[in-house]
Amino acid sequence: MVNVPTIRRLSAADAPRLADLMTAYRRAMGGPAEAMTPEQATPLIERALSEPDLLLLGADHGGALAGFALAFDLPEIISGSRAGQLDDLFVMPEARGSGLARALIGQLAEIGIARGWTHLRWLVPQDNLTAKRLYLSIADPAPWDSFRIELSQSRSI
Repeated sequence: MVNVPTIRRLSAADAPRLADLMTAYRRAMGGPAEAMTPEQATPLIERALSEPDLLLLGADHGGALAGFALAFDLPEIISGSRAGQLDDLFVMPEARGSGLARALIGQLAEIGIARGWTHLRWLVPQDNLTAKRLYLSIADPAPWDSFRIELSQSRSI
């Protein structure tokens, strides 16, 4: 029997486990090493529950929250419609390969279809070859490059 991941909107009760996931994600992405607390995770959950344009989904695996996706419903000027922007996607290392990332993206795609999005887009670190293999199996590469300005550093523009 195949274990089908459960994808759902997160609730306030998920704050302790979401804090653990956010800590692991930050560390994996080279962010601050200090642990996130449930008190830091709670406002994100509350905001996602109150703002329909902010989507915070969780993936349950083996009876525990093992992954999350944070996405935005945004205006899309070229089409005059809306699009989805997947901002963060993370699955705990012990749950990788179980289909959670694919299921999270699939749920966002279903939400997008229901909302009339023209597309769902996301960024991936250039060196994350495992993620890229998954993404190439379910999506087409976007025809643009990504740039950013570190706002914590003074810079003349």
